Amino acid sequence: MSNLQIRSIAHLNARVPETKQMEQEVKMQMAKDMAQVLTACSGKKAKWKATKTDLMEAIHWTWLNDTVVGADGSPCEFAQLVSRACTLFAIREPRNPRTLVCHALMKKGIRARSLVSRCLIIAVTEHTSHPLMRFIAIQE
Repeated sequence: MSNLQIRSIAHLNARVPETKQMEQEVKMQMAKDMAQVLTACSGKKAKWKATKTDLMEAIHWTWLNDTVVGADGSPCEFAQLVSRACTLFAIREPRNPRTLVCHALMKKGIRARSLVSRCLIIAVTEHTSHPLMRFIAIQE
């Protein structure tokens, strides 16, 4: 027991603000990418390759950032974005999409990561600026 030491964690704590900043950047990029898909793919077939909960999380970040606006310039409502996304991806619309968002935001741990944390991992490991597009397939 005498060989125990206190490990210096100063270098680990120095990366926390950097990680939070990267997470905010990933959220903004996810919102922009989802907005681009929702507005530009009106005549095309699109497929969502993740869970419906992940889709609702992506739509939630898009709605929070006011990335999509209506014809009059006002921000779209969350229900409008959900309806548009479900129509675009040919997915049955959930009865209560906000419940799925709550489930997504409560995910913790290694086995249950949120879409944001998975996109952050994809962005860092694959050096891509559009990690959300890995979950979307657009066909002409």
